[in-house]
Amino acid sequence: ERGAAWIVKPIASSRGRGIFIVQQPHQLPMDDVVVSRYISNPLLIDGFKFDLRLYVACTSFDPLRCYVFEEGLARFSTEPYQNVGGAALKNLFMHLTNYSINKHSSKFVQNHDASADDTGSKWSLSALRRCLARNGVDVDQVFARIDALIVRTLIAVEPSVTSACRRYCTHRN
Repeated sequence: ERGAAWIVKPIASSRGRGIFIVQQPHQLPMDDVVVSRYISNPLLIDGFKFDLRLYVACTSFDPLRCYVFEEGLARFSTEPYQNVGGAALKNLFMHLTNYSINKHSSKFVQNHDASADDTGSKWSLSALRRCLARNGVDVDQVFARIDALIVRTLIAVEPSVTSACRRYCTHRN
């Protein structure tokens, strides 16, 4: 697809190790990797890309019972986003929000004050909600859609999880 890009992540890896961006399908490795479509028009906060770190506890799949924690994190890139391709895609500080990558940027800002949870390269989810609301975003609708996505994701993995639980767990929950 013209102008498309994909983020490639090694499986069973963490802290941003081995992540890269490709623009052509032939650049995708033949190894087992996770490939995500790169979003070229992301929602930005003050010109920076961000992602959400949400926490969900699933205590049962039969019946499905899960809890989404009210608090979480918003992690920010450390370079302002520009929708450009080519060599600019190699600037991981612009295109990725991974904390383990961005903490090495000279523009990384550590937050040392929990009461100022909307400053620095990592915000609380509450701070992000307040920022979105100030900018006219229907925060309740956005998070209702996120909750629905969480439930759909759990339903999608339910057969394999319940099968493994039956095989390896002595108790239903």
